[in-house]
Amino acid sequence: MDRITVYAPGSSSNLGAGFDCLGLALTGRGDKVTATRSDNPGVRVVAVSDPRIPLEDNRNTAALAAKAVLRRAGEDFGIELSIEKGLPLAAGLGGSAASSVGGAVAAEVLCQARLSRDSLLSAALEAEEAVSGGRHADNVAPSLLGGAILVVGQDPLRLTTVKVHPSLVFVLVTPGYSVETATARSLLPESVPRVDAVEQAAHLGGLILGLERGDADLIRECMTDRIAEPARAKLFPGYVRAFAAGIDAGAAGVAVSGGGPTLIAIVAGGAAAPVARAMVDGYARGGHQATSFEARLDKTGARVDV
Repeated sequence: MDRITVYAPGSSSNLGAGFDCLGLALTGRGDKVTATRSDNPGVRVVAVSDPRIPLEDNRNTAALAAKAVLRRAGEDFGIELSIEKGLPLAAGLGGSAASSVGGAVAAEVLCQARLSRDSLLSAALEAEEAVSGGRHADNVAPSLLGGAILVVGQDPLRLTTVKVHPSLVFVLVTPGYSVETATARSLLPESVPRVDAVEQAAHLGGLILGLERGDADLIRECMTDRIAEPARAKLFPGYVRAFAAGIDAGAAGVAVSGGGPTLIAIVAGGAAAPVARAMVDGYARGGHQATSFEARLDKTGARVDV
């Protein structure tokens, strides 16, 4: 096989109480990475759909991940990459994670290496760390593996799956401005009061139970962030109106997706379209255009695109 295209779904992390440890893969939006075997050693990015994406192999997450896979597989042939972005940049939908996962899986298929899950995950995380400065699996893991993932340990990395009730629908609303991940992370507090840490832990447990049961009341009560969202509030103009509009329209909960500015609303057993319209209108009342889409849980994760 000399050419392969891999689709990697977008993802939403944090969901309020799950800061840096909870993420889920989303249907409907993702990145495609096409890898072509080359006689020239090394990994080259030859085409991108968004000119803002760097072509340099030491700054592009797909290229960095592909190089990491070649190294792990002990291969020295070359790869040329083309990247089709289906995810907006700096929006909180796991765009860099999806590209890194796509690059890693495409390279592994070309190598026919059959690397372990952990090895592929490590390669994608290596790329993410080189670009973002942090080794966080809450977007990479669901994009690679599908479903909802809880990171239960960092060193060594340990993951477990989280059940999501089939009645739950996710509404993603992205305002017309971006927030760089590095900027969002720079505002995080060095420490948090004990009362906030305890409540965040309790809410994470409740949120996971709410997701499993499809319990709107439990999700509403627990889908709150006491750590990141308060510190980052100034980065998200229009958030307050959009949040309130989503809840009033029937969302079980609303939170910032990842580093933002996208908001994720969870709708339990009801119509999602009114929630999406209300949140877009909420942003409009604050002078911000926004777009929305509905998604379900992507249970498959990264896969060869046919």
